[in-house]
Order: sequence, then structure tokens, then C-alpha cells
Amino acid sequence: MPFSAAAAEAGYSRFVQRVRRRYAAELGLLGAGVPGFDEVTALAAALAAAPHALPLADALRIARQLVLERLVQLDVEQGAPLDAVTGAMTALAEAALELALADALREADARHGVPLAADGRRCDFWIVGMGKLGARELNVSSDIDLVYVYGDEGHTAGGAGARPVSFHEYFAFVAKRLYALIGEVTEHGFVFRVDLALRPNGNSGPPVASLPMLEEYFLVQGREWERFAWLKSRVVAPRAALAGGSALELRALVTPFVYRRYLDYGVFEGLRQLHRKIRDEAQRRAAGRPERANDVKLSRGGIREIEFIVQLLQVVRGGQFPEIRTRRTLRALECLAASGLMKPETARALADGYVFLRRVEHRIQYLDDQQTHLLPGDDDDLHWIARSLGLECRADACGLLERLDEVRE
Repeated sequence: MPFSAAAAEAGYSRFVQRVRRRYAAELGLLGAGVPGFDEVTALAAALAAAPHALPLADALRIARQLVLERLVQLDVEQGAPLDAVTGAMTALAEAALELALADALREADARHGVPLAADGRRCDFWIVGMGKLGARELNVSSDIDLVYVYGDEGHTAGGAGARPVSFHEYFAFVAKRLYALIGEVTEHGFVFRVDLALRPNGNSGPPVASLPMLEEYFLVQGREWERFAWLKSRVVAPRAALAGGSALELRALVTPFVYRRYLDYGVFEGLRQLHRKIRDEAQRRAAGRPERANDVKLSRGGIREIEFIVQLLQVVRGGQFPEIRTRRTLRALECLAASGLMKPETARALADGYVFLRRVEHRIQYLDDQQTHLLPGDDDDLHWIARSLGLECRADACGLLERLDEVRE
């Protein structure tokens, strides 16, 4: 059924209702159209300037609310494509991290002096986006998986009133400030939930890692599932690292870790265990709770399984087929088909299913701005989601549920 702009209204979303009530005076600050990096940066600047004069943390949180309200409008009422929505959410994250990092570095410099490397240049620091942030596929209520990496060890310059510390301590302070600016919940909510669990040694490891430490970790301790995690990795801030090329140092470490020319049977066993873990987790969550079967992310045939299929082929065959080394799921499906590693009809079916599931996922999250992937139990909510996708739900049949069954077969 073709999309109908009159089929559903963004104002049904309880989240949208809250934003329009609380931030009515600020809604006009966001420029027209799909927000990008520049628009988000300008919005945060406008909120920080008179007459609002908000601290950066508040400006970023309100900017998120305004951006998301705009995306509900564009998606639900105008049928914006999936990549426009995920691209805008990614731009929001990148702009917020860029602004927060600049603020955190200024504060760290004032406390401890500048971290100068042996060649006299400022020590590099990279914010690495993992998962959907790295792939520019963020959903509208996603957390962001980050890894913080700095160039090498050393000590800060110190100076008037500034206490010299190791680079590790300096950048650990920066990481702490980034969380305060981005992740902490305040009266205006949060910008993004921040997850650092994918860093070396996970939650038991330090919050920041030097480049030599990361290299040693990959060589000695890196596990098979971490190859999946790093497949989508990308330096997302600071932008100067991308323009200056320093981020290539990190890429030179990551690529041979993710993509290997030769595979042993232990690798395949590790990948089988990972897939089994995904299935077991979905079954565990659904046990005794039939509504969990309508989890569009984790249930059988859901978003996670499609992503796993794609990443499995990339990790296994990417060493021999460089052309399939791409972060985005939909682009990867195209590359796999073009390389003869997947039948074109299979790739198209997976891509169509993936887009549909992601669009349903967004609508679930639009309702209350909650990080959930479960279809709502309320009939009115379910019917709103269906209408926003151009589908019909009646008492005797629901096109949304029927389409979900087709996709997940």
C-alpha cells in the first residue's frame, strides 16, 4: 500500500506531545528539513546564546528533544526514508560529541596542561563509535557504544595552576567529563546513553586506552566476538582527526584484526557460539512472556539476526574480498550480492525485511522515547504504528502483524 501522509499524525506520540508542550518556544530554532551535523551544531549554539543562555549540557539535551520531534514528523507524516532518520540521529551524536569533547579538553587543559607528544604536537585522542553509530545507523532511542583511544603515553605540560599528570589520567578525566555532558540524566533528560563495554577488557578495563595498549590487546587477548564489534568501528570525533589523517593510524590496527586472510576452525566455532548466544538470549527473554515474541530486534528473524548473517559473511570472507568491507548493513548486502557471496534475491529479501523492521522499531520508540523493541500491547498504539506504515489493522486482522510474520519467516 502506498504511503499516505494523512494516515497517521506525529502528534499521537506521547513523546512529541511532551516536547511540544515543554519546548514550544524553542521548536522554531531548528532549521527546516532533515537535521545534519551543521544544523545540530547551530541549534546547540542558538540554545547557548541569549536569550536562552543555556549551559552546553542543557543545550545538547534540548537539541536532542527538538531533533527527535522533527524526525517523528518527517518519518510518520512524510515517509522519510530510513537512512534519512538514522543519518540524522548519527549527525546528532557526532555533533554532540564534537562539542562535548572540545569543552572537556578545555577543562582538562586548564587543570593539567596540554598533553604534548614527543614531537611537540598535541597527543591524539579519538572517540571511536562502535555498532550502529560507527555504521551511521543509529536508531531514534539508541545508546551509543564508544571506545576512547589516545596516541601514546606521556605527561601533560602543567603550567600556572595546572597539575601535570600522565596522559592516561588526563584522558580518563576527559572521558568522565564526556559522560557528564552526554550521558547523565538531568531535568532535560540525556543526550545519549553511553556504553563503554566494548573497550579492551570490557567493564573491568580502564575507560581509555592508548594506541599501543589497543594493539597489544588485539594481538594477545582479542576474541572472535570482538571482531564483530570492531567491524563497524569508526572515529566519530574529533573531526580534525579525520581531516588531518591521524585516524588512519587506528584503522591500520583494526583492519587486520577484523579481516584475516586465513581462518582456522576455532574461528568458525567461536562464530557458532556467538550465534547460539544470540538465539539463547532471545529465547530466555521470551520464556514465560509471550509478548517477547514480538521483539522486532531480538526475536527469531529479527534485526539482530539479519545483522549477524551479514557480519558473519563479512568477517569470514572479508579477508579475501576487500569489496565487502563496509559498515552499513544495507550496503553490505549489496556488496555481498555483487561479489557472488549471496544470492541477489536473498540479499533483496533481507534488505527489505531489515528496512521494515527498523521502521517498525522507530515507531515503537517514537511513542514514549523508550529504548524498547517490543510491539505495544495497547491496540491504539499498534494501530497508529500500522497506519504510519500504510498498513491497516482491524479487529479480525492486522496488516502489521501479518507483514512481520512474512519478514521473519
